[in-house]
Amino acid sequence: MKIVQYLREKGVKRALTVLWQYKIELFLERVLLVFYKRRPLKNIIVLESHNDFDCNGGAFYDYLIKNELNKKYKIVWLVRRKYKVQLPYNVTTVPLNGPSFRKAYYMCTYKYMLFDCEGGRKTKSNQCLTYCSHGAGGLKASKGKIILADNIDYILMQSKQYMPIQAKQWSLTNKDPRFIYVGYPAHDILLNEDGSSELKKLTAKKYKKTILWMPTFRKGIAYQRNDSTKEQALGIPLIQKLDEYNELNDFLMKHDICLIIKLHPKQDIGSLKITNRSNIKVLTASTVKEKKIDNYRLMKSVDALVSDYSGAAYEFLQINRPIAYVLDDMQDYKLGFVVDDIHSLIAGKEIYTLNDLQDFIKDIAQEKDPYRAKRQQIRNFIYNFHDTKSCERLAKILEL
Repeated sequence: MKIVQYLREKGVKRALTVLWQYKIELFLERVLLVFYKRRPLKNIIVLESHNDFDCNGGAFYDYLIKNELNKKYKIVWLVRRKYKVQLPYNVTTVPLNGPSFRKAYYMCTYKYMLFDCEGGRKTKSNQCLTYCSHGAGGLKASKGKIILADNIDYILMQSKQYMPIQAKQWSLTNKDPRFIYVGYPAHDILLNEDGSSELKKLTAKKYKKTILWMPTFRKGIAYQRNDSTKEQALGIPLIQKLDEYNELNDFLMKHDICLIIKLHPKQDIGSLKITNRSNIKVLTASTVKEKKIDNYRLMKSVDALVSDYSGAAYEFLQINRPIAYVLDDMQDYKLGFVVDDIHSLIAGKEIYTLNDLQDFIKDIAQEKDPYRAKRQQIRNFIYNFHDTKSCERLAKILEL
């Protein structure tokens, strides 16, 4: 009866997709586990990240390669798409979803697994499983949407001060012994590397200043998800008419500023009506992959950030540059927020109108930073570390 009910609710196509992508691979693991259950674990590290080779998983991978730990450990990436590029010695990829005997073998024999989003699980109790997350929280609530298994060994946490807020979002207690405070691996890149090369991938022209706008997704690609009841006529928040969009470009031209609008990779771009202008560059999930843009290096390359409820604003806090928050649909945002008073966690200008955005742009052009003190205060509240040793600390805990 449950199968019939599921087919009625989800449809045959969805049922077959779930069977192919998730169920068969679990069956293969159980079959192989019969042969490997009593055998010792191998020196294998399995990694998964938000968009393959990026975020915390990608940064930790860079650390492993830089320190030649791939000579000691086989590194296996769970990836969403096929890669034809040559990988370093002792590194391979297997599909994140779908049946694969190679993947089943690695899942039955790995010693360590670190994951940002999905696919994290154990087949043996003595395997070490670490949840890194793919971002640094954010203002939007996620309680009930991220379920962490009881057999995870380590869970990365930003700071002891911020821990109660994040623990609540993950439906965990404040005394969970699995929390480790080592910093996020991706912040080693954010705080250390020069990001100028990322801008060159987008434009050859040099501007006085560059601002990055990273709206969180409202309308998702999958399952017809829509987190905001406010209509986005152009496919982005705040700006409702092409005339306003062109006015914004003219304003940017006047101040010799480039605005990069980087859409969330899960955002539905079916209703997107904005395109590149002289001073506006639009990045979708496909153009990011095509141009091989790295989120953190891109953040490092700009002078200021425009965000909203996204964790991107929390990430950008680490480099201590001006931030603005687009909150025009705050009353229409269905997910809710991590605290009752989100203004206490907002470290920059609040934007509700196009004029507000223009005022922020003007401040950046004139190198004004009126929210610096508050930003530093919130930065220290959210993070214990502001250095480039998060990967090193994590590697020590894992005893690599």
